[in-house]
Amino acid sequence: MTDFKFYLEEGINHILDPDGLDHFYFILSFCILYTFNDWKKILGLVTAFTVGHCVTLFLSGLDLVRINSDLVELLIPITILLSCINNFWLLAKDKQSKQQLTTTYIILLAFGLIHGLGFSNYIKMMIFDDESIVLPLLGFNIGIELAQLLIVAGFLVLISVGNLILKSKIKWLRLTVNLIIFLLVLKMMIID
Repeated sequence: MTDFKFYLEEGINHILDPDGLDHFYFILSFCILYTFNDWKKILGLVTAFTVGHCVTLFLSGLDLVRINSDLVELLIPITILLSCINNFWLLAKDKQSKQQLTTTYIILLAFGLIHGLGFSNYIKMMIFDDESIVLPLLGFNIGIELAQLLIVAGFLVLISVGNLILKSKIKWLRLTVNLIIFLLVLKMMIID
């Protein structure tokens, strides 16, 4: 059980690490359109993303998948930019259909696969030669899921407060936050 706790804490710390802002930005980018009333949708979206990177971590942990880390480091911010572009489009339309939500689940699963590749070297360093990959992956991914839900809950509190203050102008707050994320990620891509 101690090993599980170690991996759980590693997953939490990995997401909440201030040096890993790309993951933080991505989480914000895909929950920016929602409120606490949408908690089932958000839980589904976060879990779809986690399942995607869990699959990739499992495959890379078994050395079944390998990809150039420079390519992964380029693809991760591109996924965030694409998420922001999607938000601009959906905010301009003012609503999201069930078909678009289903597409978003699939996209987040695919983006999770890409983000999981970014974790693959990290998880390989954590696993010892004589250790099963199941316990580290389970603990690490549950930690990631918990940290992501913590970020989402905090962000939804801020959006709810913004909604109380701005009322009919909440759309502009969402657009502004989305634009800030977009610009920060562009800066990250250019500088890093």
